[in-house]
Amino acid sequence: MRAEELGVITGEGGGSLVDALAAVAARGSGHGMRLFRGDEEAERVTFGRLYTEAGEVACGLLERGVVRGERVAIALPTSIDFARAFFGVLAAGAVPVPVPPPVRFASLDIHLRRIALVMRQSKVRVVLSDKMLGGLLEPTLGGADGEFKILDVALTRAPSPVYVDVAADDPALVQYTSGTSASPKGVVLTHANLLANVDAIAGGLGIDDSDVSCNWLPLFHDMGLIGAFLSPALNDAETYLLPPEDFLRDPGRWLRIISRYGVTATTAPNSGYLYALRRTPAARVPELDLSRWRSALNGAELIDPDTLRRFSAHFAPAGFRPDAFLPVYGLAEGSLAVTFAPTGRAVRTTWVRREPLSRGVVVPAPAGGEGADAGREIVSVGFPVANTEVRLVGEDGTEVTDPSLVGEIQIRGASVMRGYEDNEPATRATVLPGGWVSTGDLGFRQDGELFIAGRRKEVIIVFGQNYYASDIESVAGRVDGVTNEAVLAAAVTFPDGEGLVLVAETKESEAGAREELIARLRFAVSDSLGLTPRDIVLVRRGRLPRTSSGKLQRHGVEEVLAAAGADPV
Repeated sequence: MRAEELGVITGEGGGSLVDALAAVAARGSGHGMRLFRGDEEAERVTFGRLYTEAGEVACGLLERGVVRGERVAIALPTSIDFARAFFGVLAAGAVPVPVPPPVRFASLDIHLRRIALVMRQSKVRVVLSDKMLGGLLEPTLGGADGEFKILDVALTRAPSPVYVDVAADDPALVQYTSGTSASPKGVVLTHANLLANVDAIAGGLGIDDSDVSCNWLPLFHDMGLIGAFLSPALNDAETYLLPPEDFLRDPGRWLRIISRYGVTATTAPNSGYLYALRRTPAARVPELDLSRWRSALNGAELIDPDTLRRFSAHFAPAGFRPDAFLPVYGLAEGSLAVTFAPTGRAVRTTWVRREPLSRGVVVPAPAGGEGADAGREIVSVGFPVANTEVRLVGEDGTEVTDPSLVGEIQIRGASVMRGYEDNEPATRATVLPGGWVSTGDLGFRQDGELFIAGRRKEVIIVFGQNYYASDIESVAGRVDGVTNEAVLAAAVTFPDGEGLVLVAETKESEAGAREELIARLRFAVSDSLGLTPRDIVLVRRGRLPRTSSGKLQRHGVEEVLAAAGADPV
């Protein structure tokens, strides 16, 4: 079917993500995207071919009644099909809403309820998937009388490509933050937002078409989607993708691809680098060549300077340089990147006293001090990226300029969202006068560089994934044996990385019954959320900290853990 028959307006464009892909395709460099399964390349597509196939998917969507501005869900694993679907939805003038595919060994019913909640929030009618996942989604979400129309992206492509013109300020992505509350938060980002962030990332890293990127991060999250997929692709850099599950089975696969293909840039959370470090024997390191790896971005969770030092020393025989590490800070509300440390510079850290920091005061501490002199080493995440402003604000709403004080981090700029999808209360609470957006994170500045001190928002970050503490507590609180659903979830920093710890009140006193309760709690959280607690601490009824009205409060849980024998740093 021709574009005219579909009522499609096509033209020069120039302000959309599809236009940016068209410009890359027009270069004819032959660069593209490769998907690896294990150590072997499973599929490859050039950027020129990807542009054509996106137009073919767009034509198929338009033939099925998709209209400009409509939200279309993408339920696909890390794959070339994800790239076809993402740009295909955009080429149809619609807006992609990436949702996570089912997690292996997790409850399918719970997963389907979670993504259905998100899709209803965005008024999704059509879901792009593949034959295998579509078969899982169809019985519950699709079918003749189903709420959603499940399409196989491979069967949606039409013979002729079509591209719908959109404006730079039109929505280009709804990126949902993690969580399963009754009011999901979907960050609405425009084409202009995303292109500004892609340009800022390219400028901060110095990315060009000679670079090679390899990443295992899931593409339904902003760090994987924008940092590991869009940024290299829209700068004509070779883009290698490894499914997250392959990395988790053997992180050496990631390192071997980096070595074999001369990868120059990667993105991962601190726990990813720690995992690769712990799973790679020293005897195997000399087999690798990591000398061309110049940008190892580290973000999305607490950055542990000791992990960076250990990783650098462990992989030094393979040619890895410590100045390749690039600590970064970002969030979905800012598209992704907010601050970058300078490239080619040794990681900068500062030591501060812990107790004053908990009160919002930055007091220098001796490096590596012990006892009364014990401090916390915090990594600099650098300076704001291009066209982004960062300010710190105190509890009274005034800007914090004193380097000895902590403030809430607020951002504004070309990459920053204007609001959440169909959630006016959340938008009003987050988007402030003057275009500033509240992040809920706390930080301080030294010499203009940002240091992250903590988080106000109740989010647990494990392996780069965000989980609402309230979701975890809701699941665990329903387990038989927990008193009055009294559970607190906390992200605790152990000597070898950050992990989830549950603290639950119970009447159980017999050792066997307590062991069974711990096992039930572990299974419930793992089965429902795909997240396994690092530790579970049982305490007597009334031991968890509460407000004067009896409501559980997370402030003070550290003392409970310490009293119970846990050893958070």
